[in-house]
Amino acid sequence: MISLEEKFKRHLQRRRFFSKNDTVIVAVSTGVDSMVLLNLLQKLPVTLRPHLVVAHVNHELRNQSTVEEEFIKDYCDRHHLALAVTHWSRSVHPARGVEAAGRAYRYHFFADLMKRQGARVLVTAHHQNDLAETMLMKLVRGGQLDQLVGIADQRPFASGQLVRPLLPFAKQALVNYARAKGIKWFEDVTNQDLTITRNRYRHEIIPALQRENPRLLDHLTSYHDQLQRLLDWRERWLVERLKAISVGDELDLAALHCHDRADQRALLLEWLRQRGVLNVKQALLTAIEKLLAVQAAPQGQLTLPGAVMLQRRYDKCFLLSQEKIVAQRQNVPASVVKLGQQYFINAKQYLMVVAGPEKGPGQVMWLAPDQFPLTLRHWQTGDFIILKNGGHQKVRRVLIDQKVPQQVRDRQLVLVDAQGRVVWVIGRKWSWFPRPANYQQKWRQVVVSIEDK
Repeated sequence: MISLEEKFKRHLQRRRFFSKNDTVIVAVSTGVDSMVLLNLLQKLPVTLRPHLVVAHVNHELRNQSTVEEEFIKDYCDRHHLALAVTHWSRSVHPARGVEAAGRAYRYHFFADLMKRQGARVLVTAHHQNDLAETMLMKLVRGGQLDQLVGIADQRPFASGQLVRPLLPFAKQALVNYARAKGIKWFEDVTNQDLTITRNRYRHEIIPALQRENPRLLDHLTSYHDQLQRLLDWRERWLVERLKAISVGDELDLAALHCHDRADQRALLLEWLRQRGVLNVKQALLTAIEKLLAVQAAPQGQLTLPGAVMLQRRYDKCFLLSQEKIVAQRQNVPASVVKLGQQYFINAKQYLMVVAGPEKGPGQVMWLAPDQFPLTLRHWQTGDFIILKNGGHQKVRRVLIDQKVPQQVRDRQLVLVDAQGRVVWVIGRKWSWFPRPANYQQKWRQVVVSIEDK
C-alpha cells in the first residue's frame, strides 16, 4: 500500500503548487490537520521541499491557547523551522460573529506575513472532509451552480496563491498517519459545538450519509473534479466568445443578442466578472438584461456594486470606471489635515480639526498618537467604520442605510487616520476606537467640526 507521504509527494509533483526555491507560509493551528500537513512538508525530499515559515495565531479564546503556542514554539525550535506568532487580543473580540472576525484576523495576518517574507504561497490544511462539508452546505443553502465546487485546491490570495494540498485526503487518513508517526496535536473543544452549522454537518449529517454509502467522500470529490473541469471548459468558451463580440472595453449588443438567452446571460456575467463586478444578484441581473434588451430604450444607465456605472449607447454598452466617476466628483483632492486649518468640503462649508479641549460646536475625539496625521479624501470601495461592539460596517452600507442619493453618495468625503481607517464619514457616522484604561494620559484629544463659510 502506498504511504500517505508518497501520495502527498506525488500529488505535489502533479499539481506543481510550488517549487523548492519558494518561501511557503504554513498555517498551523496545532490541530491534527495542520500538524500532519507540516510534518508531510518537512518529509518532502530536498528536491521538492520549499523554505517553510510556520504561521500561528493565538486567538486567546481558550485557556489552552497559551499551551498550544508554547508547544508550536518548542516544535519549531527542535525542527529548526522559522515561526511567526500573533495574538488576537481578547479585548478586541466582538460580541457577535467571533468566528468570522477571527478568520478575517487570521488571513490579514497571513497576507501581511507573505509580504514581509516575500512569499508567494500560503498553504492551509483543508482536507477531503472539509470539501464534502462545504459542498453539502452550499447545496442546502442554494445559490449559483459554480459554488457547488466547494473549495478550490488553489486560488489567488494576497501577493500570491492560497494552496490546499491536503484536499484529496480524508480526515481519518490524517488521524491514522498522526497516530502511526506519534505526532502530537491539540483538539479544539469548539469543534464539538453542534450549534455551529459546520459541526452539525461534520458530526451528524456526513456520518449519516456515509452509513448509506461509505464512499461518500470519494464520490463528492469526484463530483467536485468533474464540475471544476466543466466550469474550466465553460470559462474558456466564454473568454473566446467575448473576444469576438467585444471591442476594447465595449460590448457589442447586436453580437450578444445573436446568442440564445442562456448564453447571453453567461457571456454578460463573464464580461462583468472580467471587469471586477462580482456576485451579481438575480434582481440586478434581471435589471441589466432589461436595460440591454433589443426592445429597450437605445440609451440608459444602471448603477452596479462598487459605484460602477453600466451605460448603454445604442448597440454598445460599457462600464464607467471608478476613476472616471471620481473625476466627475466635486474637485476636493485628498488633503493631509493640519490642526487649526480649514478644509472646504463643499462650496459653503469647511471642516476643521483643533486640539482639545475646546469649547464650541463639534465632536470630541480621543485618538492614539499613531493615528496622526489625519487625511480628508473621498470614500473608497473598501472603506469601513469600526462599531462600538467591535464589528465593522462598510461606508457603502452607511450611505445606503441613510438613503443617500447616488449623485450625493459619489461625492461623499471621509476623514481617515494614518492607518487608512475611517474616523468619520463626514456628516453621517463616526468610528469607535477601543480605548486603553489610561487613554487620557496616552492619547490626544481633538475637536472635529463643520462650519459655514
